[in-house]
Amino acid sequence: MDDQAASFMLGEVSRLSVAAIFALAAIHAMRDWTVFAGIVERYRIAPRWLSVIAARTVPPLELAAAAALLVPSRAGAALGLCLMASFTAAIVLNIARGRVSIDCGCGGVSGQTLSKGLVLRNAGIMAGLVVAWGTPTRATIGGMTAIGVLCASAALIALYFAANQLMRNFQQFGVPSSRSLS
Repeated sequence: MDDQAASFMLGEVSRLSVAAIFALAAIHAMRDWTVFAGIVERYRIAPRWLSVIAARTVPPLELAAAAALLVPSRAGAALGLCLMASFTAAIVLNIARGRVSIDCGCGGVSGQTLSKGLVLRNAGIMAGLVVAWGTPTRATIGGMTAIGVLCASAALIALYFAANQLMRNFQQFGVPSSRSLS
């Protein structure tokens, strides 16, 4: 396999994985707009009225990013990067404020509070979006390659949800920090 084909496959895996993550997060938020609006408000980044507007706007933007990533287009990667940078900035700001007991509002796992792990996870998603941005949007691939791309994407999506669940479990069961062990 040549370098261009490998680069295209990596871009496709990144694009499909992040598209699924955005779509699932949007669906999770839209299941209960009121709860999601409360989570957004608890970040205390904007006045309440603006938080409500943001809570109504973010899930459709996530769906738009997912759809644009599936097309594929660089616009999907650009929108996804903007969204992830905003989410990560909100998390970092609240961690810096010492406000970590906020539900992150991420799709998939309810009750996951803010942590440095979320920041690292988001950095990984942003790296995937950068790869998707820089990859050619069209190439011809064979059937086995397409199956490989789909399987690798499914594995990354499963890894994303497993990492979220692990972070939540650590928080829920109070895994001791290094300070409490000394």
